[in-house]
Amino acid sequence: MMDVIELARQCIKIESITGNEAPFAQFLEEFFDRQGWYSTRESIEEDRWNLRVKPRKESFPEVYFCSHLDTVGPYFEFSEDNEYLYGRGACDTKGIIGAMIGAGTTLLSEGFETGYLFTVGEELESIGAKTANDTSASSVKYTIVGEPTENRLVAGQKGLYLVKVSTKGTSAHSAYPDLGDSAVIKLLDILERLRSLDLPEHPKRGKTTVNISKLEGGDRYNVIPDTASAGLMFRVSSSLDEVKSLVDEIVGDEAKIEVINQCDPQRMVEIPGYANDIVAYSTDIPFLPNWGEHLLFGPGSIHHAHTFDEKISKESIHTAVHKYQEIVRYLVG
Repeated sequence: MMDVIELARQCIKIESITGNEAPFAQFLEEFFDRQGWYSTRESIEEDRWNLRVKPRKESFPEVYFCSHLDTVGPYFEFSEDNEYLYGRGACDTKGIIGAMIGAGTTLLSEGFETGYLFTVGEELESIGAKTANDTSASSVKYTIVGEPTENRLVAGQKGLYLVKVSTKGTSAHSAYPDLGDSAVIKLLDILERLRSLDLPEHPKRGKTTVNISKLEGGDRYNVIPDTASAGLMFRVSSSLDEVKSLVDEIVGDEAKIEVINQCDPQRMVEIPGYANDIVAYSTDIPFLPNWGEHLLFGPGSIHHAHTFDEKISKESIHTAVHKYQEIVRYLVG
């Protein structure tokens, strides 16, 4: 039996903030090589690649496990106690990867061949998934995507509309504001109107929400700023087109909208006897339509992800190993 907790420890200790996935990808590549599995790289850009793994070069798995290599920043060091593993990526997604590998190894000993797809860039624009979709494994019927779902199967997820809104103005000496045109004031006016929007709701997925972040504007206290920008991440419960239309109407020609990532809400495979939750976050699933039907499942809680208290319980990792095996047996049985 593989020591999945030790594997998770080793994974968490490797910093892999988005853009710096290579050390972690190489670690997994070397790990699978020692186990006798066959791996290939899928180049994304210089020093970034997806990693695909299967038991043998001649294997054609019908079920793939998929999770992302990158984490949000900033990195903080690994630690643990009797109950939890702590550190950046502990629950999103390195404890999950440990459980997936443990499950796939045990399944292989029973004669079930599963594959793995590890992607880059999921925490930003899902560039790895978008690339992998163009060269999908022809045999795949199901892809089990790992995210922290508290070991509950997810039946649906909200969509995503991630944009950067930028305004322009005219610089001037701050003592004479009438001689300039503040890009920051323009941006604040737009953001206030967006905050006041009555965003759409869905009977099952709930209300569409928005997070305003990464505000930037000006570079000197004593200069009227001529540029400003803000990031907006909408978690879409209704339809992407409906939210885009609302944002376009509010922004008009007062600012530039740069779309970073977008997708509609998604439905996933449901299995009898498993809780079928709806989650508010997004995943790589919308960008992998050519990778069969999708399931979303993993140990850990999303409420601990992206925080400075990120953690995953050792018990939940062990539970996930067995649950992943159950799911695969159900899918191919």
